[in-house]
Amino acid sequence: MTIKIICDTSADLNFPNDVTLYDKYDVQWVPMQIMFGVEEYKELENLKTSEFYEKLSKTTEHPTTSQSTQADLLKAYETYGDKYDQIISMHLSSDISGAVNNARMAKKMYEKSNPDGAKIFVYDSRSTSTPFGLIVIKATNFVKQGLKAEEIVKKLDEWREKDYSFYFTVSDLRWLFDGGRLSRAKYYLGSLLSKIPILSLVDGKVEVVKSVTGLDKAIDTILEMQLNDIEDDLSNLTVHFTQAAFRTETEAYAKKIKEKYPEINIGEIYDIGGVITSHTGPGTIVIIMTRNVEL
Repeated sequence: MTIKIICDTSADLNFPNDVTLYDKYDVQWVPMQIMFGVEEYKELENLKTSEFYEKLSKTTEHPTTSQSTQADLLKAYETYGDKYDQIISMHLSSDISGAVNNARMAKKMYEKSNPDGAKIFVYDSRSTSTPFGLIVIKATNFVKQGLKAEEIVKKLDEWREKDYSFYFTVSDLRWLFDGGRLSRAKYYLGSLLSKIPILSLVDGKVEVVKSVTGLDKAIDTILEMQLNDIEDDLSNLTVHFTQAAFRTETEAYAKKIKEKYPEINIGEIYDIGGVITSHTGPGTIVIIMTRNVEL
């Protein structure tokens, strides 16, 4: 049984200098859309992450985004449908994007014209950015173990519930509000409190789960919550990071976490891509804690 993993570019498996990890894990990415006014781009395809940040620094225009097109998804399915028995098409949370719905529509189009082609499984990650990307990597681990797509989808849900936790904080809640990812009431409440918000995806939607005074306190609180979410020996846990125009600060926090919890494993620091940064803004830091992930 051969399986191909496909995901959209919101998985943010990005490193500096426009290096990505998709090829390393044999994952095919499908671009999401970024718009600066009337200028339209496909993430990674004709707008690299570094180019996005350069554009962002030179404009007052708030970029907007949209999910992968059905045409691009169908093209990916047709490319790999004759070469693989099964395809797992993985996407960011259906509660914050239409990506899953577009994938389901593209799947129907593919199956109609390719009745003997690969069987496609559309997977709603209930996540976003590099936390979603780590779920993609976990899926590739299961592929290597020889599991079928049906088993992989089930095991991904189990892993996400038991061995995975992420929270993030942003420098300015207005990005989430303007991007439609945070309600007006929650935006104004968070702004009025003048505190650092700690956010996560609760049932697939962005929620402020706690507010604290100062970024140092926010990082400490996130680690405490994650250790409560995943109770285990520290040596079995890995902390990963992803950030938007916040690398120096993130590196400093990674060092502090290692000093405070010397037994814990420190993973990579990824770069948030253009699509997600369009909603969270520069100055975003995401902390992901995992157990049982092989990188």
